[in-house]
Amino acid sequence: MFLKVIVGIAALSALVTGGYFVVREDGAQELSKVFNDNLASGDYLAALGVAGKIKESGQGSSELDAAVSGAARLLVAEDIYRQAAKASDEARFVDVRALLSGSEAVTNPSFKNYVEAQALLSEAEAEAAGAAHKTAVVISNLEEKAKAEQGKRQELEQNKKKLEGMLSEKEKSLSASKAETAEAKAQALQSQKDAEAKQAALVAEQARARELMVQVEKESKQKFFTELRNYRDMAQKGREQLDNAVMEINAKRDVTALIYVSQGKILFEEAKPKSVELRNSRTPALFQGQVDDLLRSLEQFTEASKQLRNAVAYMDEQSSTEFTNGLSKGKAALGSATSYLSNVTSLIASNP
Repeated sequence: MFLKVIVGIAALSALVTGGYFVVREDGAQELSKVFNDNLASGDYLAALGVAGKIKESGQGSSELDAAVSGAARLLVAEDIYRQAAKASDEARFVDVRALLSGSEAVTNPSFKNYVEAQALLSEAEAEAAGAAHKTAVVISNLEEKAKAEQGKRQELEQNKKKLEGMLSEKEKSLSASKAETAEAKAQALQSQKDAEAKQAALVAEQARARELMVQVEKESKQKFFTELRNYRDMAQKGREQLDNAVMEINAKRDVTALIYVSQGKILFEEAKPKSVELRNSRTPALFQGQVDDLLRSLEQFTEASKQLRNAVAYMDEQSSTEFTNGLSKGKAALGSATSYLSNVTSLIASNP
C-alpha cells in the first residue's frame, strides 16, 4: 500500500514537471500557498506534488520537510481510513480496529476524516467487545458444562462404589438367606399340605351336609304328606257321612240322617284347625295351593252340614221352602267340597 502511495507521488511529480505547474523563482510563495491549501482541503497527494516542485525550485527548508512528512502520514491515514470503512461495511470489525488503532486517522485531529475514523473505531471496539462478551459467555457455558460433566462422573463413581458395597453386603448375607429360604420353602410346603387336608375335610363335610339336607327335606316332605293324607282322610270320611245323611233324608229317616250330619260335622271341625296349622307352618311353597283346596273343601263341607241339618229340621214338611232350600244348598256345597277335595287326592296319589 505504501508503495502505491510513493508511486502516486512520483507520478504526480512527473505530471507537475510536465506543465501543470509553472515554477519560477518568483513563484515560490505562490506554491507554498497552494501546498497549504491542498493540505488544508485534505488533498494530500496534490500537496506532496507541490512540495516536490518547491524543493526543485531550491526553496526547500526544514519546515517544508516536516510538512511533507506530515502530509505523507496523512496520505497513508487516508488509505487506511478507506480500508477501514470498507471493512466496516463488510462487518469485519476486528480488521477495522486493527487498521485504525494508533493510526494518524484517529490520533491526528487535522486528518480530514478524523471524526468519521473515530466513529468507525468506536463502533468496531463496541462490536469487538460484544463478540468478546459472546465468546466469554460461550466459554463460560462450556466451562459450566465441563464442571457439570465432571460432577456427573464423580457422582457415577460414588454410586458405583456404593453399589459395589451393597453387592458385597448382599453376597455376605446370601449364604444366611439360603438357609432361611429353605426353611421358608419347607414351611410353605407344610402349609400347603395342611390347607389341602383342610380343604378335603371341608369338601367331605359339605357332602355330608348336603346328604343331611336331602334326608331332612325328604323326611319333611314325607311328614307333610302324612299329615295331609290324614286330614284328607278325615274330610273324606266326613263327606261319606254327609252322603249317608242325604240318603237318609231321601228315605225320610230324620234321626239317622241327623246322626250322620253330626258325625260329619265333628270330623270337619277337627280337621280344619289342624289343616290351617299345617298350611301356615309346614307346607312347602310348591304345595300351598293344594292345602288351600283342602281348607276350601272343609269350609264347603261345614256349609253342607249346616244346610242338611236345616233340611232334617223340616223333613216332615218336605214340600216347604225351608226343606227344599236346605237340601238343595246342602247338596251344592257337598259337590263343591268334593271337587276341591279331589285336587288334594290327586296330589297325594302323585306322591306315594
